[in-house]
Amino acid sequence: MSEIKATVDPTFHLKIAKGEEESERYKEYRRKWNENPKNYTVEDFPIHLDLETITACNLKCFMCFQSFDPPKPMKMELKVFKKVIDEGAKKGLCSVKTQYRGEPLLDKRMADMVRYAKDKGIIEVMFDTNATLLSEKTARALIEAGLDKIICSVDGYTKEVYESVRIGAIFENVLNNIKRLQSLKKNMGSKKPIVRVQMVDTPRNHHQIEGYIKFWGEIAEHVAIEDMLDWEAKEEDDTPLENFACAQLWQRLIVLADGDVLPCCRAMRGGNEKLEVLGNAYEGSLEDMWKGSRMTKLRTLHQEGRSHEIKMCRLCGLRKTLIE
Repeated sequence: MSEIKATVDPTFHLKIAKGEEESERYKEYRRKWNENPKNYTVEDFPIHLDLETITACNLKCFMCFQSFDPPKPMKMELKVFKKVIDEGAKKGLCSVKTQYRGEPLLDKRMADMVRYAKDKGIIEVMFDTNATLLSEKTARALIEAGLDKIICSVDGYTKEVYESVRIGAIFENVLNNIKRLQSLKKNMGSKKPIVRVQMVDTPRNHHQIEGYIKFWGEIAEHVAIEDMLDWEAKEEDDTPLENFACAQLWQRLIVLADGDVLPCCRAMRGGNEKLEVLGNAYEGSLEDMWKGSRMTKLRTLHQEGRSHEIKMCRLCGLRKTLIE
């Protein structure tokens, strides 16, 4: 299997220039990320965690479930966030995304959470954001906290197209927020957070792809185009794929704001059938869930070419991007 493309991969390649020791740690982390799924190697702990610090979003983008099936408003308790980070830091956790379904900058604790994870030795800390709330104060706090990556979802490079997708946002504000972050980094002598700007390819902005790459390429370190996902699994092709094994089962876990632990980033969606929750982080150990019978069963089915026997996996559009 090849490395997951941007749609699935919670990280993108970044060279860390903070000394040989950290560089070697980063290289080893990326080696595991790439090779463990190919070799079906299960570490003692996930390489990566998605921690849903908040479920709410301030926008209603037409292609997102937040516009038609938003989750119940909720925040992860800080004690649980720290519990998960503490366990992971002791057992080999390499990277964390402090976000899953919601807009992370609605959570005023975000900079403190980033700092906590970095102080515990997590190699990469990142999150996705629509960048509407990326004020100067917030940007400065995130830089000081040590945020490694910020992935800005910006679906266009002109006001008309962008605002037709990102319902509730103002293009000029987002553009200025991202430019100001880059300026602050320079003024503060920091190379981080690395800024990635990405667009979901939709019928409303498809014609802008070439111009988008050029426009944002002059502002951000990375630019990406993602496929639009069918969150309701109404149009996905459920043809069995015997040569498919999802890399996520050897890389990551997702912890929801209420503590429920999921085996992959698509486990909340997929027709009428969803994957079974592995446990709850408020009560149990992530290591036990990671190495437990439920995850083992999922890995076995994928490894044996039987992932299509799991409806959630059979209807997952991401599988189309994972096969060489």
